[in-house]
Amino acid sequence: MLQVARIWDGLPWEKTVKGSGHTVSSPIASAVLPNGDQFELIRKGENSTLLLRWSGGCASTCREFQLGQHRFTPVKIGDALPNEIRLATGVSDYKSTAHLFNSIAGVFQSMCGLERNNAEMATCFAIATHFAECRDPAPRAIVTGIDTWEVLQFLRLLGCFCRHAIPAVFFEPAGHWNLPAGCSPTFVISDPRQFSSRLRFLGATQCHGFEMARSGRIVNRPFSAVVLESDHELDDTVPNTFCRINATPQIRPQILDAKALGKIAGAFQPQLLMYRLKNRSHVASVTFDPSSLSGATRALASVLGSCFPDCEELQTRVVRLLEPQDEERRLDHARCESAVVLEALLIACHEKKANAHVGEVADLANGILDVRGDGYRLEARRVGSIVRSFSLGLRRDSLGYGFLLSTECKGRIHQLARSLDVPFFRGQIEKCDICKKLSPDAHHERDVRHVHCAHKSGTKRGG
Repeated sequence: MLQVARIWDGLPWEKTVKGSGHTVSSPIASAVLPNGDQFELIRKGENSTLLLRWSGGCASTCREFQLGQHRFTPVKIGDALPNEIRLATGVSDYKSTAHLFNSIAGVFQSMCGLERNNAEMATCFAIATHFAECRDPAPRAIVTGIDTWEVLQFLRLLGCFCRHAIPAVFFEPAGHWNLPAGCSPTFVISDPRQFSSRLRFLGATQCHGFEMARSGRIVNRPFSAVVLESDHELDDTVPNTFCRINATPQIRPQILDAKALGKIAGAFQPQLLMYRLKNRSHVASVTFDPSSLSGATRALASVLGSCFPDCEELQTRVVRLLEPQDEERRLDHARCESAVVLEALLIACHEKKANAHVGEVADLANGILDVRGDGYRLEARRVGSIVRSFSLGLRRDSLGYGFLLSTECKGRIHQLARSLDVPFFRGQIEKCDICKKLSPDAHHERDVRHVHCAHKSGTKRGG
């Protein structure tokens, strides 16, 4: 019996096979061996491919390698891979992490005229695609702009920096389920059809463990995606785990033809491949935790910041870039119905009421809405439904549905309100005993000095 490492989606797992003497051939695009060696598909000429082996800090090329009874070969362009896929032709020195980052951001600024923050966000996303299989959530980006041609120019340029970029004018997920093992594509989607359903698909497949069933088998392949937003009415439905990039130029953009794009990709893909080879193990095992952000924005910042394990300056920049998006998320949460009801419940708690009824909570909530001028009111039935979801022990008595404001109940209300960042805590309030016992609110600590990297083992995707 032989122990054979089989490679799937770039991650090894052990399987026992009988030593029959037969060699099984497996075309791959990328692989990581148990000893840490890495194999990456590179382009040799127009349609020919080779495998680049990274071992002990040195790179070499080969046409195949054998492990046990498995012979691994480079997948062919035009066979299992589309001709349009972007591949490096080898590896080259990128000088330093900061130099690589600033060089890419500079291209976005000079070629597409992007504003600096959007250029940096595009750079973060592009670099994150080279580690898509390492972390959750997988990189997703949504691109907006005023002029469609300018946005499409940006999408074409972005593809020059992403890992295994595949342009998709008409995107059908089922058409890409048979990509070879180790291929972690970046779909650059400019397809304007069925935007809302495509957004749901990209959101649902962003985390490891959410598979798609097809013909009796499960498909779960890490991939990145960037999509052109074609329906601004759906802005509120875009998950906060998506990078948001505005491609509207601040200066007159250049006209980029295929030759210019090929030159850019030819210069940067080898540097980005070298960056992946040198840093993949660190990115997969070190978690960046931006404590000043919260919720989905914190998860996005963790993924982007983890791609720069040796550069605290870039991790800090990631946090700064996402602070406006995080603030929007906070405002949305603060104005949602649940937050308004919780704020009404906090008022009842601080008024030291012994109990509360749905009717009076509804009155308090509508008073808050009136003061803020939100332009809608909450019916008592709706307030009752929201209160019931908080599991506060709602019961019916002679005054209607209500609950006791016990110490335990008040504590739960405070914790729920804190988690939704209810504006009540931002006001000039006299803190009650429960307020004083709450842990410090990291959500409002904007000092990035508190941002840190927590070294963990076993944080690889699916680990």
